[in-house]
Amino acid sequence: MAVSKRKRVSIGPRTAVDEDPPLSAAQRRADERHLKDTEDRTRYLLVSLTVPGLSLYYRVEEDAWSFDDPTEATLFKRRIAARAVKDLLRPGVHIVPCKVDEDGSLVLSSLAAHRVRGRRLATVPSWRRKRKAGRGRASARAAQRVP
Repeated sequence: MAVSKRKRVSIGPRTAVDEDPPLSAAQRRADERHLKDTEDRTRYLLVSLTVPGLSLYYRVEEDAWSFDDPTEATLFKRRIAARAVKDLLRPGVHIVPCKVDEDGSLVLSSLAAHRVRGRRLATVPSWRRKRKAGRGRASARAAQRVP
């Protein structure tokens, strides 16, 4: 049997050609901007207040409005995108900033503090408010009936 002799190549320290070149100042700024953008939890909703106590939230996917339920609305990552869609809609639509949690779900308390034209935004669907109010009245009536 013949034994082949192979030349061993020694792997030495990396040369300057193999290393990545240092980042330029513009590349570092772009990386910092990108990192800041990914950590930003601010989103934007399109809201229309047509009747006092009623908020309409826009859903782009269906080109429809959600009554009093901001969890159904489209969340825009960029204000510019929200502005572009707003310009296509009817007058009276407002851009409202809000926050999302780690999962990307809307934080309702971030909307509760906002007012548009001096009016609070509805963050609970009106049918839920009516049901809760109805329960409270019924229990109050039942308490009055008991001698």
